[in-house]
Amino acid sequence: MNTNISDLLKNDNITELVDLAEKKAKIFRDDKLKTNQIRNFYSAIAQMRIRFQEAKSKDLKGDTGYIAIQTDLAMLKPKLAYAAGRQFAVKKNFYDFMVDAIKAVEGAENKDKVMNNYFLLIESVVGYHKFYGDK
Repeated sequence: MNTNISDLLKNDNITELVDLAEKKAKIFRDDKLKTNQIRNFYSAIAQMRIRFQEAKSKDLKGDTGYIAIQTDLAMLKPKLAYAAGRQFAVKKNFYDFMVDAIKAVEGAENKDKVMNNYFLLIESVVGYHKFYGDK
């Protein structure tokens, strides 16, 4: 399986994204990352997804969804840094994974497609993390 996050987010093969999410969720569980720590980021991402979809529905051309949320996406990085500074479990693997995914979106040519895949990836990580538990 290709593990380069940038390539996976550009790809149409969602199965590989879901497989990566499952693998990462197990790692985060082993790091003792708590569900509420992931949920804090997922909440911000879920709000971004709503704004993204609203922007896309108004204008189906170009990267209008990404443009509507690019500031929010960039601001996730300092939020992650703050959480990583407070909790070693966030710093251990979650921080790097999330920042790498954000950078992959920011550096992509087709930002709306990659952003959609980013949402799917994060949603999958949250689901698998909850499934495998943080206890």
